[in-house]
Amino acid sequence: MTTITRDSLAQAAQEGTGIAHLSPGQAWAAHRLAMPPERLEKPLAPHIAALLENVERMAARQFFASADRDNAESIIRAAHDEAHPMYLRAPMLETLRQGMVECLPGLTPSGVNDKGEAVYRLADIASALDVPEDELLARAEAMGMKDRMEAGPVHPLH
Repeated sequence: MTTITRDSLAQAAQEGTGIAHLSPGQAWAAHRLAMPPERLEKPLAPHIAALLENVERMAARQFFASADRDNAESIIRAAHDEAHPMYLRAPMLETLRQGMVECLPGLTPSGVNDKGEAVYRLADIASALDVPEDELLARAEAMGMKDRMEAGPVHPLH
């Protein structure tokens, strides 16, 4: 069993994973509250479990309120919004990744950014979608996403 430390709790919260006997949501809530690891020993005290559950529930409420379930762009934006906990975003991000693989099988990243996220060339995306590049740029600007398209330094894949 994994020992809970401040560092391992921070890592679990960042990755959206559980640690030891804590669920991903509990790990995030405990990290968010800067809870001392000794308070998280198994079994959790009832008041600690209730506190973590309330913080987790509040985060979930805010996350789901931020996205209009009938608007795909809103859902995608929420999935990429780093203000929300990774344990809530991760399932959507994985679904989006699988969708990219299934719908655009020939599209491969040209590199990664400083965060390790895949970066694609605009020309490659336009080709995969059979749309002119300037149309993609106009659509991105209309959606307020043009800044995301200029990701900064790109590290090529080998």
